[in-house]
Amino acid sequence: MKVSNFNFKFQNLYRLIFLSVACCLSCAASYSQDSSAISANKNFSVKQDVKTSELLYKYKEYNRRKEFTDGYRIQIMYTDIRDEVYKSKGTMYKEFSELASYVEYEQPYFKLRMGDFSSRLEATYFLQRITPLYPGAFIVRDKIKLK
Repeated sequence: MKVSNFNFKFQNLYRLIFLSVACCLSCAASYSQDSSAISANKNFSVKQDVKTSELLYKYKEYNRRKEFTDGYRIQIMYTDIRDEVYKSKGTMYKEFSELASYVEYEQPYFKLRMGDFSSRLEATYFLQRITPLYPGAFIVRDKIKLK
């Protein structure tokens, strides 16, 4: 029993040595390639299936036609009084005419949101300008219009 266990350990040891030597030889062969021959040939071509090119073209066209993407808006207020929201929208438009404003109805409330910000940093900049007029304003994730 002890002899067979001894042979098993040596067989595993031989396999381990063989694998490590083989690995070292393959690494040495890959490092020994002449790098000047690779960098000298700067002209290369990529062979690509026609269907792959068509799929890539369709993907690009789809992204060009998209009107909305994920982004941020500033929610100014929400209330169940419709006239109050539209009055605030007019006030905000006079103060910040460069920002688009949106009134969304989610039963039973109307929400006034402003801006189409692609980054939270940009939304934070405008939030600092809006909070003196509306201290309860905050940033929300929303679908924004592409410019």
